[in-house]
Amino acid sequence: MTSLLHELQDTAVAPGSIAVWSLGQAGYACKLPSGQVVLIDPYITDYSARRLGHEFKRLMPSVITPEELDRLPIAAYLLTHHHEDHLDADCVTAMKSRDFPFYGPPETIRMLKELGVEEGRCHSLKAGCSHELEEMTISAVFADHGELAPDAVGIIVRAEGKAIYHMGDTCLREDCFRESVKDMQVDLLLVPINGKYGNMNEAEAAQAASLINPAIAAPCHFWMLPGNSGGDPLVFVNNVKSMAPLTIPFLFRQGELLIV
Repeated sequence: MTSLLHELQDTAVAPGSIAVWSLGQAGYACKLPSGQVVLIDPYITDYSARRLGHEFKRLMPSVITPEELDRLPIAAYLLTHHHEDHLDADCVTAMKSRDFPFYGPPETIRMLKELGVEEGRCHSLKAGCSHELEEMTISAVFADHGELAPDAVGIIVRAEGKAIYHMGDTCLREDCFRESVKDMQVDLLLVPINGKYGNMNEAEAAQAASLINPAIAAPCHFWMLPGNSGGDPLVFVNNVKSMAPLTIPFLFRQGELLIV
């Protein structure tokens, strides 16, 4: 049993807060005061290497296993798009619980059903739509991942008066990002910096942070897969400091906890 599972189970979250752990790559686990956990794009196996070869071998060990995730009270499993480092098929098929729902774009939903996930557990996310759950609102917002994933979305989770914006995989689109967060205060922005396959690089990601003006901005999608890695997190941090002086840049290590 990993220490992260113990921490996820034992951490008490105060009302008005959300606990966020990095799972590596672009994956996160968010815990609410009730104890319920929301997963966003968890990539915790070596599925990309199995599917795509050594260029996509995971370079850092996973901090938790699918079987351990299965022991958590999961409220929702959220997916920004269907690529292997976001929709981890080996994780999905290893989890035996049938109690939690999945949310993702249409192609992601199609693939989940192919993996054996029951239709009643699959809920579609399209930019502009929201789902009201008992303790949170899940909203799909704009992302531009080009022809690689034309239905990709960003996801905003709102709970406890907080807003966490996971940008998914996307290039820089200033007007669209502004519209996504119109009249909203974002407490934590999770932004890719790898600069490959249509994604923003570290400088563009800092520019996105300057448009959105979150309380905290954290880079992701770097250093995990040799064929899909890139971006200097320190350049991101320094650019955020100069371009978005009211935003605190934060670097997660895998398994690290941040309370927002």
